[in-house]
Amino acid sequence: MSPVVVRDLPAGEERAAADARMRELLSAPAPGPLAERLVLLHFTGRRSGRPYTVPAGVHALGDLLVVATGSGWRHNFAGGSAGELTWRGQRRPVRFTLVDDVERTAHGYLELYRRYGEAAPRRLGIAVRGEGAPGLEAFRAAVTRQGLSLVEVAHLPADGGAPTADATSQAPTTAASASHAPTTPIPASPVPTSPVPTSPVPTSDAVNERTSR
Repeated sequence: MSPVVVRDLPAGEERAAADARMRELLSAPAPGPLAERLVLLHFTGRRSGRPYTVPAGVHALGDLLVVATGSGWRHNFAGGSAGELTWRGQRRPVRFTLVDDVERTAHGYLELYRRYGEAAPRRLGIAVRGEGAPGLEAFRAAVTRQGLSLVEVAHLPADGGAPTADATSQAPTTAASASHAPTTPIPASPVPTSPVPTSPVPTSDAVNERTSR
């Protein structure tokens, strides 16, 4: 059987409980090493108007910073949407944009899958059914049928200027990013000391990052 890529996440209650722990941990001024690859996305629901805080894994693709997800909350970012990102204990304004191109998304997942090796299923919230390693066609099918998506994160400067995708100045250098000149890091605003909003929140795909499988 040819390899097939599917989403593979824990049950809803387990995901919700893990997300609540991660919101508390990642909101701390010194969240520890887990905050190198996990972030909090802060955004307002387009239909509900409610503020949401969702933990997610982040990845560097070239000079871009992206979130890999198949969760329904990704649709809030279709066409681009302003929000905030908490990363490494710092919170800053960003613009989230859902990638709407199947080929770009499939190529991105394939690059990340090959980069992470054995840790790829856990890092990406997926499983591979069948024999052999999945190729581009398997990820193209997963994007179309499983809803696998990428959300680009561009940091917004404090002066309201154009967004900058500064993954190369924030994340470890990869072979794909080595050919790009790093951008200047944007000063981060401190993490607020007020509690994380308690309104209902969507569950995330990041639970695999901290759950033994």
